[in-house]
Amino acid sequence: MRKLISAICALVILAAATFGAVHLHSAQASTPFEEESNLVFRKALEEILETEGITAEYITVVTQPVYDLNLDQLGFIYLMSYDDYEGFAIVINATGSFEVAEFIMRGDNPFAGFYGQKVYLGLMMYLIYYDGNFINVETGDIVDEEIIELLYEYALFKNNSDDSIMTTNETIHFVNRTANTNNLALATPAYSLSQSGFPASCVPAAGANIIGYWARFFPNLTDFEVGRYVLGTFMYHNNPAAATALAIELYQRMGTTHEGTTTPQFRAGMTSYVQSRGRNISFATQMIGSNIHFGAVQAQIRIGRPLAIFSFGFNMINITSGANSTTYCIWYSTGNHAMAVFGYNVITYTLANGTQRTDRFLRVATNFSSRSTAFFNIDFQTQIYRVYAVNIF
Repeated sequence: MRKLISAICALVILAAATFGAVHLHSAQASTPFEEESNLVFRKALEEILETEGITAEYITVVTQPVYDLNLDQLGFIYLMSYDDYEGFAIVINATGSFEVAEFIMRGDNPFAGFYGQKVYLGLMMYLIYYDGNFINVETGDIVDEEIIELLYEYALFKNNSDDSIMTTNETIHFVNRTANTNNLALATPAYSLSQSGFPASCVPAAGANIIGYWARFFPNLTDFEVGRYVLGTFMYHNNPAAATALAIELYQRMGTTHEGTTTPQFRAGMTSYVQSRGRNISFATQMIGSNIHFGAVQAQIRIGRPLAIFSFGFNMINITSGANSTTYCIWYSTGNHAMAVFGYNVITYTLANGTQRTDRFLRVATNFSSRSTAFFNIDFQTQIYRVYAVNIF
């Protein structure tokens, strides 16, 4: 999930000499987010002015924010006026850096005539979000929820590199603490492709972990032993070398690329693999509208079913508890990610002032070799997109 920046429309004047650099003069201070976008816009404008031989002395530009389907700010639209012409450019940050998505020196503002948040989906794909609805700017009609759902389905999920992970710590001091915890096993699978040369591999890794879990009950699902009983308790092997081949096969069956994997690809690849092993699979969503149904997730864990979670923005937390304090060591990122879920942990603290605080965690296999398992705080720096309970039978 990209960080939402609250941008105010700003008037910008550009003095464009025929062979000189373009200079931006803003009527108000810009945020660092906008300044980075302005640099990309200015460079592109300089190149186009020279290439197309445009010699306008002044170009008036109004900047306005554009958003993605989650209504997180994606970038800016630059509305240009010069001589007797109008044009626009759209500059977005969808991959961690700004890039020009469209640059039209002579063309009408695609959002003209509409009030609301400007939503940019891709080349020549524009919506307006107003009063709880998405509106097609070409027709003025409200877009059906089924169409919006379809657009969401094709979001790509991939784990970022360790370099993109930010860290912070939080210590909670309390007078009382209670925990409601349930795990599918004492030790669960934590397979990873992050060090195997397969980019954007979090979705197939999550699938491999879920299949590894079910192989305890259906050994023919894998070509390796997923675990064994120790003193009467089944313990999964954390990340056996043989698990890599399983994750790679899922990578191929899902059609994963360096860009990532969609949720339809996840379901199709999992179904293809499981059926090739003579079993069936089902996926049950654990969402209410656009929100996770945490109670349903807990119920699925209690009946022995693992889950796959897909999120815009994610975190991985280690919890260290003392007599009257708990410390969270938090790694988090704004990238899209998918993980396998094998348990939950709900902690309620009574603080010294008598108030209470409740934190809700899922126990996950992360696809990061440096921290293969962790707790995922579903309320911290994340927007959960899909949760599926996965049943193999």
